[in-house]
Amino acid sequence: MTPAEGAEPGAHDEDPVVVPSPKLAPPPSACDILERDRLLDVLDQATAGQTPSVTLINAPAGSGKTVLLGSWLERRARHHATDEHVAWISLDANDNKVFSLWSSILRALDRSVEDDAVSELTPARDASAHEGIAAFIDMCDRLSRPVILVLDNAHELSAPAAVKNVNMLLRYLPSGVRVVIATRFPPPLILPRLRLEGRLREITAHQLNFTEQETGSLLARQNLALTKADLDKISERTEGWAAGLRFLTLSLAASSDASETIRAFTGDDRLLAEYLSGEILGPQPAYIREFLLSTSVCTDVTDELATRLTGQENSGQILHTLVRTNALVTRHGRDRPRYRCHPLFRDYLRAELTRRHPRAYRRLHRSAAEWFTDSGDVLTALEHSVAAQDEEQVTRYIQRFGLQTVLKGQGSRLHTLLGAIPEHILARPQVALTAAVAALDSHDLVTADRYLGRVDNSAQPLRSGRLRALNAVAVLYRARFGGNLEKALAELRATSAGDSGDFDLDLLALLTRGTAALWLGGLSNATRDLERALRMATPERRDAVSLQCRTHLAAIACVQGDLAGLAVHTNAALELARARGWEETARTAFLYAVLGLAAYQRLDQESARRFSALATHLSPAAVEPAVEMLTVTLSAAVEFDLAADPHAVVEALRGHRQRLAAQPSTPWLVAYTAPIEQRLALRVGEPTWAADVTEQNRHLLTPYAEHALLTALMHVHRGRTGAARRRLQPVIECQTSPLVARTLIDSWLLEAVLADQAGEQNRAHNAVGRALDLAAPQQALRPFHDAGQHIRELLVCGSGRFGRIEEFAGTVLQALPAGPAPPVEPLTSRELELLTELPSMRTAEQIADSLFVSVNTVKTHLRGIYRKLGVNHRRDAVVAARRRGLL
Repeated sequence: MTPAEGAEPGAHDEDPVVVPSPKLAPPPSACDILERDRLLDVLDQATAGQTPSVTLINAPAGSGKTVLLGSWLERRARHHATDEHVAWISLDANDNKVFSLWSSILRALDRSVEDDAVSELTPARDASAHEGIAAFIDMCDRLSRPVILVLDNAHELSAPAAVKNVNMLLRYLPSGVRVVIATRFPPPLILPRLRLEGRLREITAHQLNFTEQETGSLLARQNLALTKADLDKISERTEGWAAGLRFLTLSLAASSDASETIRAFTGDDRLLAEYLSGEILGPQPAYIREFLLSTSVCTDVTDELATRLTGQENSGQILHTLVRTNALVTRHGRDRPRYRCHPLFRDYLRAELTRRHPRAYRRLHRSAAEWFTDSGDVLTALEHSVAAQDEEQVTRYIQRFGLQTVLKGQGSRLHTLLGAIPEHILARPQVALTAAVAALDSHDLVTADRYLGRVDNSAQPLRSGRLRALNAVAVLYRARFGGNLEKALAELRATSAGDSGDFDLDLLALLTRGTAALWLGGLSNATRDLERALRMATPERRDAVSLQCRTHLAAIACVQGDLAGLAVHTNAALELARARGWEETARTAFLYAVLGLAAYQRLDQESARRFSALATHLSPAAVEPAVEMLTVTLSAAVEFDLAADPHAVVEALRGHRQRLAAQPSTPWLVAYTAPIEQRLALRVGEPTWAADVTEQNRHLLTPYAEHALLTALMHVHRGRTGAARRRLQPVIECQTSPLVARTLIDSWLLEAVLADQAGEQNRAHNAVGRALDLAAPQQALRPFHDAGQHIRELLVCGSGRFGRIEEFAGTVLQALPAGPAPPVEPLTSRELELLTELPSMRTAEQIADSLFVSVNTVKTHLRGIYRKLGVNHRRDAVVAARRRGLL
């Protein structure tokens, strides 16, 4: 007789199949299982309703598929005890025999029956697939409740006959049956067809990964005091992989130092390594095992790199297979796909490679270094050279590419890498100086000093002009954070730095020289060097240099009141920062401070606070003193009006200034920050502090207009208006030059107030006009705000007489808060409507026509407006309305 469809030859001669009981039930749950409601809810939704459906849980070994299903069924049993029958089968290789497969399915279903009377059905040994399905459907039809059929370890199914039977079962599922399939990789089932029909629900490996919150909840059960840094390290190492977390918890349970255990936990952990060997690497064919070992030297590989490392021409196919079979290898990227192993699996593979083939480990790293060099990724090439312990290659890479790496914005990564190279390599002057530059770029002053100390204490002098130039650049760079800038700058100028012919050395020299000149007050020299550096850096993609140049040039524009230049440089800097992912890094801290200062001058309080918060948050521990002073001054200025204790804000600002007093000060920086501090000190009733600001900075500001302004303000506070006007006279007559653009505006506004108090109304009006004329190109509203209510009165009284700057005068007036007005009878809506027409100076007849009312009505409303505002004339009504904020 011809065997029936799907029956194995000779099956009728075998002994009866015995299905072990443990195969037909979920493994017992551990006591410390964390129920993850988000996944349990997904399973509930996927299996809800009577429509036949299939749920696929597809994830690598150790992802927690079986644990999740067991937890889900336990929760359903607690809350829905009589809702459905659950038939569980833990598939194994024996289920590739059709008779064994159907025996397992039918006996699992029969086992799930409690009070329903269904006799056990066993398929004939030569039963066809249709007969097996018919038996399953017959049993389901005789049940009073729906059925959930769980097929765990479905990846064990590989025999064509077994796969065909399961496919037919999925195709002809009876009503009320839902199937849940858990597998390490998708077996050749009709999943695409089910997906097309809308009957397939999928839970991926990514969904199974523990979230940071779930990881924290899981570890909290161990009663461990873990820090945020510990949890971040755990997430980085395990990426939420359930098996990795499980083995980590076992290690933590046996440890007295949780942080050290977490730091030392890798794929080479004994228990985890045994699991990875048995479940992931061991089942692979020998050529794939060797492939994984060889490619483990790289974090990411492409098809080409894998071929270079392994010599296997079918590397792309192997990588595709590893991804498809969920062998802890993932693919990312579209145009040029890259592949990576899970970090713990990669740790294990690397450890195995060094144990089995120590020479091959170094050889593979050298090959990787050569490949990355050819690809233009010199920093990754350097990493592999360090791992290969190729000292000459390491030295060559640092000499050739070290500065370039820093200037492109990868200094922090280079700094970390150089910390791992042997000390005798760091003793070489070229390497030590490059390492110092990388440390300074990372704001690590202690390490930078150590590297520079090696060169200073070396018995051998720097032999080449290039080394002497590089040393001078590094020393000046260090001096920017606190040191003798003038001396370091003079020593730099004595070398060829800036014109040596070495592109990256000259670029770094120009950037450092320009920044030093800025902090020393040489704005023209700073502008020249920074603009030249920017022209060099932009086409060569030295983006870190471009960002610094843009930021410092924006600071110069802000100080000089160059609104157009400020916008050009800040917009370009922000665009570059976004493109490079630097928006929330220390690289943009000073940029945000500059943007905050500009917004503060425009009276854009919301933007000023936002930028100030970013600048403060992103500032590194080690920062240039001038940058720190600008940042803390901005912070105090924007916090002052909202602070519960403004006095404490000013006191903190004063403390910062006194702490930084030992550092060399920049005249323009003091000219910018001192008036702000003085003004705030006076507002909190601390005239002594205000006077101290003037006195402390006398030696820097005496030749400039800022000192005269600060002194005049103190005279005004003490009631010496005559002395104040005499002190201001050289400033407003341009006999004394200001350092920052705002000083002249402040000076003219103070003169306007003093002149008005002296009864010189025309002089006061002209002074306000001069201030408006200076402020308009900068859109500087802050000086008028800080000058007080007296200036608002002068603007109101002078309205209509400011000529070409009348529009800006209106903008200023609108931005200034109206002072408290005496109580008046409120104007009606019609009177308010008519009030807006009064500044136009149109006749009553013209206004009546535009409002579609009679002239008599207009005149009646005008009399009401005059009466309520307490005036007798139309012009006086406009002034009074503006004074009260009605216009």
